[in-house]
Amino acid sequence: MERQNQDPEMSRLIELRVEDVLPSPQTTDAFSLILRELREDRDEHGSFLVPTNRYISIIIGQSEARAILVELNKLPTHRPLTHELFHTLSLHTRCDLLMVNIIHFENGVYYADMVMLNHQNDTTIHIDARPSDAIALALKLGVMIHIRSEIFEENCLEDAKEPEEEDRLLDAMMEDFDQSYHQREAQTDKMPEFSMELSEMSKEELQELLDAAVDSEDYELAEKVQQELDKRG
Repeated sequence: MERQNQDPEMSRLIELRVEDVLPSPQTTDAFSLILRELREDRDEHGSFLVPTNRYISIIIGQSEARAILVELNKLPTHRPLTHELFHTLSLHTRCDLLMVNIIHFENGVYYADMVMLNHQNDTTIHIDARPSDAIALALKLGVMIHIRSEIFEENCLEDAKEPEEEDRLLDAMMEDFDQSYHQREAQTDKMPEFSMELSEMSKEELQELLDAAVDSEDYELAEKVQQELDKRG
């Protein structure tokens, strides 16, 4: 949903910092995106933002968690993720992301507003988005993330877990991610040699290989297998 030239009436905004992505305690299929409150402080050199002990936790899916971890840790990707595709499209249409604001909360769901500047006609565009998608893009581009103060006050939490436990969970998740990434890279390295054997495989074997390639997000191999299947009718 796109809303051009719309400037929604904003209450005071609180700036947030993406701090972590942790396995969700509620379910094994989800993750908790931790967004830390930042407050303004001052010294003789001027004002600056410091983290507080308050944060919000947003439940996100596995693919969204992976995208945010990629940007948090500046990891390479085998193929463009959704937020990377959006970034490429915005470059070609001359639109810049200015900020991401979490502006609504209803029935346990957060809603984000991506504020963009269209350089073709110098207009501001507001795009409705899932916070996880918008935040992944904000991390890639280094833009600010905010939340309406009333939403934050109603849903914020205070630190409860021991830092060592959080570090252990994140390390375990990153290890799993690294293994998955290196497995995909190894498959890619072997693909030219393996492609020569596709013509010798049965249709049943090709179909199994196609399913495995899609599951592992090796879309280049999947395309080659599909082409071989198409030849056979």
